[in-house]
Amino acid sequence: MRLLLTSILILSIILTSCSSVKGVNSEVINEKRNRAAEYAQLGTKFFSDSDYEKALDFFFLSLKQNISIDNEEGTIASYNSIGKTYFAAGDLETARIYFGKADKSADFFGDLIIKAQSLNNLGELHLAEETYRDAMRIFKEALAMIEDPGKTAEAAIILHNIGIVHKRDEDFENAELTINEALSINTRLKKYKEMASNNYILSSIYSKREDYPTALLYIKEALNLDKKMENSSGIAKDLYAHGLIYQYMKSYDEAYIYFQKSVLIYETLSLSDEVIKTLLKLEETALSLSLDDEANIWKTTREALEDN
Repeated sequence: MRLLLTSILILSIILTSCSSVKGVNSEVINEKRNRAAEYAQLGTKFFSDSDYEKALDFFFLSLKQNISIDNEEGTIASYNSIGKTYFAAGDLETARIYFGKADKSADFFGDLIIKAQSLNNLGELHLAEETYRDAMRIFKEALAMIEDPGKTAEAAIILHNIGIVHKRDEDFENAELTINEALSINTRLKKYKEMASNNYILSSIYSKREDYPTALLYIKEALNLDKKMENSSGIAKDLYAHGLIYQYMKSYDEAYIYFQKSVLIYETLSLSDEVIKTLLKLEETALSLSLDDEANIWKTTREALEDN
């Protein structure tokens, strides 16, 4: 509720404070542009820490500055950042509103890369809603807008998402090919966080194929890359995936260790849904190890969280 009220309050300020930049000197414009960039950077930091309320505060402040100087590119970036934050927080409908604002603004701005980025975000909404045909159509449309899709970071993101659609359709061969294409671009560009995501999906593909040793190789690389970037949410996700793979392999001792590591990080990030999901896995694994008392503790903790 506080997150929504804060967003509405800041948006009302934006709507009442927008004015023409006619007659404003370049020094003032540069100052506001720099301030918008600083706010966006702070928003990104809080977003990385999964503190979505604070991230939204700063992204809205950045939007206000960008609108006040008619910085179209910055405004589109702000809309997309706000949309991504609502998306990450699980509010898909509000995310759709801001992604839609970004997409419409990108039509007028005329930069194909920016338009492709905005389309990609809309495609990710369809991924989350499991409307895979629409997601694939949008991703392919976005990729076609990029002049050299074999080289750009934007293309790598879209290729990664196309690979996820193939995986969800259980077309594992094309999924692996597309994710590896994205990984090749990200490796050349030294995009370590994106490389971690690529390795995570490759691990998931091999896990679906029940090739667990190969799945472990990829998830270990994902974990190393996320640690390199100090990406806490990524680390927690990688640790959880380790636990799943070991659970599938019936290596319950290892699974139990990794689930415990994962739940501690999710707890520090206040990601209650992920904590509940991991507590359930801890309960299952404890029972597999005949640790009935510990299983009961995990169950009681999980049920208490679910009741809140």
